[in-house]
Amino acid sequence: MRHFNILTDYDLKTFFKYPPMEFTRDSERETLGLALGAALYTPGSRPDFARKILAGDYTRDAFAGLSTLIVCLEDAVADTELPWAEKNVAAQLKELENGAKLHGNDNLALFLRIRNAEQLDRIIETAGSALAVLTGIVFPKCLPETLLELFPALDRASKVAGRELYALPLLETKEILYSETREQTLKEIYDILSLEVDRILTVRVGATDFSSLYGLRRPVDRTIYEVQVIRDCLVSILNRFGRAEDGFIVSGPVYEYFSAASGGWLSSKPEQVLWEEVQLDILNGFKGKTCIHPSQISTVNAGHIISLENYDDASLILAESQNRNGVLQSQRRNKMNEVKPHLSWARNVLAQAEVYGVLNENYKPIDVLNHIRAHQFSNQLL
Repeated sequence: MRHFNILTDYDLKTFFKYPPMEFTRDSERETLGLALGAALYTPGSRPDFARKILAGDYTRDAFAGLSTLIVCLEDAVADTELPWAEKNVAAQLKELENGAKLHGNDNLALFLRIRNAEQLDRIIETAGSALAVLTGIVFPKCLPETLLELFPALDRASKVAGRELYALPLLETKEILYSETREQTLKEIYDILSLEVDRILTVRVGATDFSSLYGLRRPVDRTIYEVQVIRDCLVSILNRFGRAEDGFIVSGPVYEYFSAASGGWLSSKPEQVLWEEVQLDILNGFKGKTCIHPSQISTVNAGHIISLENYDDASLILAESQNRNGVLQSQRRNKMNEVKPHLSWARNVLAQAEVYGVLNENYKPIDVLNHIRAHQFSNQLL
C-alpha cells in the first residue's frame, strides 16, 4: 500500500521531494497507525465487499487512495438485518481468505466494527481462520466495563486468526460527553488502554453519536469545532490520549457531508469545509479521519502531506538533539526552533513524512488534492 497511488511517476516527481513510502498491515504499529489516514466505512450487510476488494475496486477510480476499510456491523446495519449481516460478513471474510491465498492481501487494511464481545465470538465461530484477513477490530461505545470484555474477545479472535489483531477503541458514549462523568470515565478508560497500548492502532471518536445526545446536527458549512459542547469533549479526549509520551494515535471525527468529484479547486461547500476541518484536526493533534464517502478520501489524506519547510525544521531539530539543547534559527530564517520543546513535534513530522511524503518547494498539499480531484473528474467524463 502507498498513499496517492493515483499519481503517476511524473506526478510524484513534480509534487514530492520525498514521495510516500509503501507500508503493509505488518508495518510497525506506529507507522501503520499513522498510515490509516482516511478510514472508509461500509455496511456489513453489503454482499459484494469481498469481490470489490479482490477486484481492486476499492483502490481505483472514485476509491483511489483508500488504504483503510472498516466493515460495520453496528450503526450501519439495522437491527432487523443483523443476523443476515453477521452471516454475510463471515462468508465475505472466507471469500477474501481464499482470494488472499491466490493474490495476496496487501491492497487494504481491513477492520471489522462489532457491537459487543458476544457478537465477535459469533463471528469467530462462523468465520474461523478467515479472520486472518482482518488487521483489527473496532470496539464500539467503549466504557471501562465493556473494554474488560472486549480485549479477551480480541485474544480469542487473534488465536483463531493466527495473527495478532489490533484494537481500535471508539469513544462515543454519554459518560464521556457529559461533563460530570467525563474526566473519571476517561481516566478509567485510559488506565485500561495504557496496559494494552501495543495492541491499539488508533483511538477513535464518534462526534455524530456525541451530537445526538444533545439533539444536535451541524450544518454543512460548520466544522465540528464550532459545536462548543462537542469541541470541549474532543479537547478532553486529546488531553488524555494525545500526550506524546504515551504513544496513542487519535483519529479525527467524521464529517457527514460529501459531494461528487468536481474539477478541482474545492468547488463545493462540503469539500471546502472538510478541507478546513482536516486542517483543524491536524492542528489539534488528530491523525487520520473517519470517512463515510469515497470523495472524502483524497481530501483527508492530502491534508497530512508534510511541507518541505516543516520537514527541514524537523530534520534540523532531530539532528541537533543529539548534540545540544537550545535555540536554532530555521534554514529559512523565519522562526526559532527550540530543540528540547520541539523535539516531539519533530519526531511526529518525520514519521508522518515517511507515510504521506514531503512536498517540493513552492507546492502545498492543496495542489496535490486539486490534481487528484481533477483526475477523478476527468475519469467520470470518460
